[in-house]
Amino acid sequence: MFTLPLAALIAAQLPLESGDGLRATLPLAGRTLIEFQARTAHGAGAGRIILLVETIPAALAQAVDRLRRDGVVIEVARSAGDAADRFHVDDRILLMADGCFIGQQLVDRLVACPAPALLIVPDMAEYGLFERIDSEARWAGHALIDAGRLQETVRQLGDWDLTSTVLRRLVQAGAVRIAALGPADGEDAGLPPIIAVDANSLRAVERWLMRQPADAEGDWAGRYIHRLIAAPLLAPVVNRKIEPLAVAAGSVATAIITAIFAIFGFLWVAALLLPISAAAFSLARRMARIWWAEVPYARTALAVRRTAALLALMALSRQLVETGGWGWWGVAAAIPLGLTALAALRPIASAVGANAWPSWLPRDDGLIWLMPCLAILLGWAGALAALALYVCMAFAWQFEATRKQAISVITRSS
Repeated sequence: MFTLPLAALIAAQLPLESGDGLRATLPLAGRTLIEFQARTAHGAGAGRIILLVETIPAALAQAVDRLRRDGVVIEVARSAGDAADRFHVDDRILLMADGCFIGQQLVDRLVACPAPALLIVPDMAEYGLFERIDSEARWAGHALIDAGRLQETVRQLGDWDLTSTVLRRLVQAGAVRIAALGPADGEDAGLPPIIAVDANSLRAVERWLMRQPADAEGDWAGRYIHRLIAAPLLAPVVNRKIEPLAVAAGSVATAIITAIFAIFGFLWVAALLLPISAAAFSLARRMARIWWAEVPYARTALAVRRTAALLALMALSRQLVETGGWGWWGVAAAIPLGLTALAALRPIASAVGANAWPSWLPRDDGLIWLMPCLAILLGWAGALAALALYVCMAFAWQFEATRKQAISVITRSS
């Protein structure tokens, strides 16, 4: 574990072969390549990112503004000397070559090593755009260097290219070489390093990004229903540069409308609108995941959706109480109380090493999708009773599994 601060230096100087803009501003999944490079560095722990660029076209300026708006600390340097002066003497520096893209896990592996270190690919025809190191390896466009070595290199740079010169000095210093290709696993599976020289170069990356799952997909509804709904919508909304916040706002607005309909007794309208709200918020999370960002005000949006669902539940309970007696309040209360109890049980289960949290256990979105389906089959009373039973039985099952695991842990430790 390294205590020295990590910073990043990203080169963004090379023009496209067509002469129309920079490699750094190539479009990628509704954003630009430089934004993905910067977010990768930020995700690896870089507290500051220095962008080395001689002139700033409008597309690059907009990309920098979006990054800053999302909390990424990024500065622009117009020369190698200016860039080197912006680093502190004890910084470890993640160097990214112009137009190079790799996955987050590879960058994390690199920064976990002591400096100097560099990523390599084999000296093969398909990696011909990467700079050759020797007869066996080429540089994968990412290196780790200490600030002192970088500043010394800049002082001796002259008219040479910064990244190429740094590479030569790292090789001479015996830098640790990390293979960028290996057994494919995790999020980076099937994504080799790429040097982008035109828009076609990034098509494989864009397809890979579109396949990334949303964080915390949750229960079966998030893993299956929301994924199925998002599949045909994701690429169009991302490529039109629609912000995740706008989609999340639509989800919140739908939830508020749902609450209004529920209060006035339009239960079927509310039951049909709630799944739409849930699916829209899941789409917003998937969009943010593609851009390696978070949905702004996600907690607020979740609170509004849960409040709308609770109001719909109360409206249904009130209607059933009028015809079936006060006991329906207890049946309805079992649902939020059971969900709360399950949420409280989860950290306990994790602490005692219980099995992974099964996806079939109830959560908000799953119940929201089940309610209209069960209402069609069983009527409102049957649907409410079935959901309450589902939640209570799930809690009982998970409680018993956790209890058994806790006893096992205590027995082994005694």
